[in-house]
Amino acid sequence: MGGLFARVVLMSACLGVVAVLGPVFGSSPQVSRASQVPPAMGIDADPTGNEATSLGEIDLCVSVATGESFDVDIFVADVVDLKGWQVTFRYEASVLRVAEIDVEFFLTGEPGRLFNLSDPVPDQDGSYGFAVADMTPGGGYSGSGVLARVTLEAVGTGGSFLTLDGIILGDPAATAMGDVDGDGSFDGAVGHAQVWVDEPCPSPLPTPTPQPTPTVRPAETPPSAASPTSPAATVEPVETTPATPSEGGDSDGFPWVIVCVVGAGVAVVALALAFAGGRLLRRG
Repeated sequence: MGGLFARVVLMSACLGVVAVLGPVFGSSPQVSRASQVPPAMGIDADPTGNEATSLGEIDLCVSVATGESFDVDIFVADVVDLKGWQVTFRYEASVLRVAEIDVEFFLTGEPGRLFNLSDPVPDQDGSYGFAVADMTPGGGYSGSGVLARVTLEAVGTGGSFLTLDGIILGDPAATAMGDVDGDGSFDGAVGHAQVWVDEPCPSPLPTPTPQPTPTVRPAETPPSAASPTSPAATVEPVETTPATPSEGGDSDGFPWVIVCVVGAGVAVVALALAFAGGRLLRRG
């Protein structure tokens, strides 16, 4: 409930700023999306080599010790004209907690115009909702890079999948990008990761569900899913399947990013109509 309240307040502030500033989502050059590589998203278990607008090698697993704090990256690859994004980040609450987040990477925005409507931190219910919108005038951002850096803390022994769902990528026209079936959500490739606390990453790595692995390395070299960077170990079957994050938590799945972009357009149209009406009245 706290996350929902925070997003409502921030959304109101977002729309209020839009109404004052005017057309923040200006028109951008038209891009033939049919010729573009479909965007992909994923989680990098080791942010080494990643920058705001470039990605290093993607790691699928990391091994840490109890009490250790470490970072993982939520990334996007081959996106065109991104203006806002939303995702639910799921993890095993008995193993990890979200200590901090940083969303000022791929979407930079002008000072005061990058709105972070994400849940508060720290978070330890297994489900953390991100929602970020850039209200800077003009078009969106294209390419590959880090959407958010998540600082996790290991609070228990065992394994945890790190998964993404409820993904929404919005462009300046409030169009849901990568939406194939028309439900407003992202349908492209999504890469997941996992964390093992006080245990090495197993080989081969277990997977929550079959997922297409996005191609995100430099020079379009596909990542290798068969060679985790942490030492491999022979583990009993009960120990080689990390807990799958539950579907619970405080993320309500509401499309805040799209609402914010649509609200921006509505506010601009209302201002334009009010201005035109005022001029007509003065002429009369």
